[in-house]
Amino acid sequence: RAKQRETIMNTARPSAWKSAMGTDDSRAGLERLVEDLVVVPKKIYFYWICRGQEEFDWFCDLLSDAAVGPAAGIVDITLFLTGEIELSQVKKLPCATGQFFGRPNWGRIFKQNRDKHKGQHIGVFLCGSPIIGEALSRESIKNSDLVGTPGGTRFSFFKEHF
Repeated sequence: RAKQRETIMNTARPSAWKSAMGTDDSRAGLERLVEDLVVVPKKIYFYWICRGQEEFDWFCDLLSDAAVGPAAGIVDITLFLTGEIELSQVKKLPCATGQFFGRPNWGRIFKQNRDKHKGQHIGVFLCGSPIIGEALSRESIKNSDLVGTPGGTRFSFFKEHF
C-alpha cells in the first residue's frame, strides 16, 4: 500500500489538485487525501502455525525476506510448532519475536493485543483451518466493545477461502 501511495503521488498533476483541493498547498492536500484513502497498517502480528519441519522450511525464507523488506518494523512474527518435531532439527526463525511448541492460546493473545491497542479497530485475518477460524471469530466477538462505545476496541475477523 505504501507503494500505491507513492505511485499516486508521483503521477498526480499538481495543477489539477490545486483547483480540486481549493488551496495553494496542493501537494499537502493530496498527501492528506491519499493517507486517508490508502490505509497502511501500523502493525501486523503474524501468527504462523506449523505442523512439521517441511512446512516450516517451505515458507521460512519467504517470510524472513518479507520481514526485513518493505514490512521491516511493521511485522511481528510468532511461530507455533504443533506437530512432532525433533528438537535437534528445529531451526530458529531469525525474524520471529517468539517461537513456541504447541497450539496458540488465542484468549491470551487477543487480550494482549487488546491491551496494546486500546480504542483501536483491529483486523484479524485467517488463511487456514475452519476450526481455527471458529476460535478466532469467537475471540474477536468476545474481545470487542460494542460499536459506538467511546474509546472502544473492536476486532473484525476475515477469512480467506481457497
